[in-house]
Amino acid sequence: MKDSDRTIGAERTLGAPDDTPTLQPFSGEEAPTLPPGTILAGRYQIIQPVGLGGMGAVYQAFDRQLTRVVALKTILPELSSTPLAVKRLKQEVLLAQQVVHKNVVRIFDIGEDGATKFITMDFIEGTDLKNVIVQRGKLPAPEAVAIIRQVCQGLETAHAAGVVHRDLKPQNIMVEKDGHALVMDFGIAHSGQSKGVTQTGAFVGTPEYMSPEQARAEEVDARSDIFSLGLIFYEMLTGKLPFHCKSMLETMFVRTKERAIPPAEIERTVPKGANNIVTKCLEIERERRYRSVSEILTDLEAFDPSKKVAAVRLKSRLRRVSRYRNWAAGCLGIVVAVLAGFVLRTRFVPKPAAEHPPMTVLVADFSNHTGDPLFDGTLEPVIKIALEGAGFITAYDRTQSRSLGLQAISGRLDEQAARQIAVGQGLGVVVTGSLDRQGSGYTLSIKATQAVTGNTIKIAEDTASNKDQVLFATTKLAATVRKALGDDTSDSALRFAMETLTATSLEAVHEYATAMDALSNAKYEDALGSFSKALDLDQNFGLAYAGMAVASRALGQQQDAEKHIKLALSRLDRMTERERYRTRGFYYALAGDRQKCVDEYTSLIDRFPSDAAAHNNLAFCWSDLRNMPKALEQVRQAAAILPKRTTYRLNISLFASYGSDFQTGEREARRALELDPSSRFGFIALAFGQMGQSQLAQAAETYQKLEKLSKLGASDARSGLADVALYEGRFADAVRILEQGADEDVAAKYPDRAAEKFAALAYTRLLQGQKGPAITAAERALTSSKIVKIRFLAGRIFAGAGQAARAQALAADLASELQTESQVYAKLIEGEIARTSGDPRKAVKAFVEANNMLDTWIGHFDLGRAYLEAGLFTEADSEFDRCTKRRGEALSLFLDQTPTYSYFPIIYYYVGRVRESQKSPGFAESYRTYLSIRGKAGEDPLLAEVRKRARQ
Repeated sequence: MKDSDRTIGAERTLGAPDDTPTLQPFSGEEAPTLPPGTILAGRYQIIQPVGLGGMGAVYQAFDRQLTRVVALKTILPELSSTPLAVKRLKQEVLLAQQVVHKNVVRIFDIGEDGATKFITMDFIEGTDLKNVIVQRGKLPAPEAVAIIRQVCQGLETAHAAGVVHRDLKPQNIMVEKDGHALVMDFGIAHSGQSKGVTQTGAFVGTPEYMSPEQARAEEVDARSDIFSLGLIFYEMLTGKLPFHCKSMLETMFVRTKERAIPPAEIERTVPKGANNIVTKCLEIERERRYRSVSEILTDLEAFDPSKKVAAVRLKSRLRRVSRYRNWAAGCLGIVVAVLAGFVLRTRFVPKPAAEHPPMTVLVADFSNHTGDPLFDGTLEPVIKIALEGAGFITAYDRTQSRSLGLQAISGRLDEQAARQIAVGQGLGVVVTGSLDRQGSGYTLSIKATQAVTGNTIKIAEDTASNKDQVLFATTKLAATVRKALGDDTSDSALRFAMETLTATSLEAVHEYATAMDALSNAKYEDALGSFSKALDLDQNFGLAYAGMAVASRALGQQQDAEKHIKLALSRLDRMTERERYRTRGFYYALAGDRQKCVDEYTSLIDRFPSDAAAHNNLAFCWSDLRNMPKALEQVRQAAAILPKRTTYRLNISLFASYGSDFQTGEREARRALELDPSSRFGFIALAFGQMGQSQLAQAAETYQKLEKLSKLGASDARSGLADVALYEGRFADAVRILEQGADEDVAAKYPDRAAEKFAALAYTRLLQGQKGPAITAAERALTSSKIVKIRFLAGRIFAGAGQAARAQALAADLASELQTESQVYAKLIEGEIARTSGDPRKAVKAFVEANNMLDTWIGHFDLGRAYLEAGLFTEADSEFDRCTKRRGEALSLFLDQTPTYSYFPIIYYYVGRVRESQKSPGFAESYRTYLSIRGKAGEDPLLAEVRKRARQ
């Protein structure tokens, strides 16, 4: 890739426009002096050479201190002692600190390592504007406006800081693949007003884009940049510059005497508004130009108020002219280098991942032949994360066995065992490898194999000069495998990996791998210990904090989980793009911010569509928003990626049933049980499907099978059987089952489960009209657990039992919490207090507010009752109709697989009340439906009233 080399003053000889030094790829005779792996100043690790400019070499490097990829430009040894060159480098850094904007590239640092002087800057992937124009000629006006607007926005910030660019030209404007434009190279800029020449009398700037005052060696200000900006806009609109003479010197000075021909006279398609902006920018006398780029932005807005920029076309066209190619081929399309302003930016915009079908990879245990246990289990997570830098690849290792629906893997996961698992789970590729000692260094080999056929896809090998270089070599091999699997952005694989695990020590990575293995085996305390050790070695290891959050949540330590995930969030710069999405998604799920949860996982999937776990997690975010069709759509996509994953089949079943598609729920539950006959949740999901179809006997039989499965299964079965009994109005049976189940849970130290049963018992007692026992049961529930749903259910019982003060205390407690869910349940308790206190209109207000915050089945049920008692029958009918249509959500009010379908039958009683009040001729049908459900048991205190109303 070519770009102009920027010299200043007497160091540059004026010549023809195409006689400009360029950045060239390294050739055999120009071998880089800094091989990959070299560390400068104890901080910057060289990844690979990029090219040679007039002042030195340019490299892609990794900043180990700030854990980011940068561009590193060195000064040739023969120039490193030149005061002017060194002064200019320092000037770039100082000016960059003054100009901070999304449309201005950043220069980070200036440093030296022995005799090597260098600067570091943003890493950009895209192309310079000059190359776009050369490749395409004139640009459509909307695209030109889009680019010039962004350039103006960057310059506006620079000028506000008192910085004038003084060398603005298309070569100094980078355009990324998404159309994002950035101004770069403030190497000859100056703060305040300065003349257009150096102290030696040499011209400053590029002649083709100089302003008249620069050509006349007069003082320059922001309006000089505006003239250059006009030339750039002119060139984009017409494909050519306005001034053409035999020599560069004539070209430079003609602009001081002659006005430019308006672009609309050169190219008829130039809009009038754009033509007027360019003409005003190119006034010879600066007083006649725009006074500031802010005025240009105003005119651009007036000319193009809706910002009608063909973003998709711009992106695709930029991709066509992008010079991104294989480094080995010698093409340098992802970077632009200049003499004193080479800048790159970390904005990776890959081709749409949809070009590749989803690919799943299982990373087997690597063979460690070194005798050093530090390498045991350490390389596999590095390979996994590096592979997942490709949007279409999702990788698993032994620590993700549970994600595949498998029991913890015992023994060595060699190639044969990995292939058996891969074939059984429908994974496509198995990656194996080995590490051997070679003198004082190491040799690392890797192999990718098709799981079903056993055919070899790729074999590669690399060496590491010492132990510290092993992780670096590992990421390089992962890049090779990614490319072999079809990733055409494999040159960026190093960045994805090095931003995370290779940025820390080998010892820290080993502890992290140990912790992940413990986590996969449900040894959460052990996992916390190993994560903690990893953090002792590297306190900025973000993934370790994220792991601690997961382990803490599994242990029910909500506050610790929140603390750890916040620490992980403060270290996102130490994570790959995918891990950043995952960490934020987990945080939002933990915090109960459902819409943010949806947004984050949606963004993850847009970038990494093969991530089955992301699809599954997004499904839960949608279900929390009670959007079951969206939830079902996402979990089906997860199952399409991993068709033999039992959990995804179970979730399809549950979301189908929650969406009131009970037949699908039953069918998918049976499919899940075929995959895993011992799945507790499989039996629960099956029972839910049966309950929704009014197959109560079959549901009870399913729960009885679950009871024999395990201790946890027995606990689940007690809740399910009690729910069946309560649904049918067999209140005494429900009381017996719940009391027995709660006592068993207390003895087994399952406090949350015990609390759930006590809360269900309190509800049963309230239906029986026994307020005292209901209050006692609610108190026992709160004694066992104070999780959100238990406080809500207890508050609802207290309100219904006339204990308004106690209910209000629970509501206030919930309202004080930040999570939306807690605040919603506080509102629902307040509404129930108002309803039971005889103030239905106040209750309506509270219930409506709650439902606006979170759309829940119980919220609509409570609102329907309040409308009924307020005499608003049409509104009540609407709410109860909604509850009937969404009856699947009543299967588990909190969508946590705790059975609560017994809340549903009373809907028919209230619908009967509403229709009777409306004098609907068929109102009695609802009463008869209620009697068909609970009439046989004969225990419900409502039965007498319902029978009486039904006979009217």
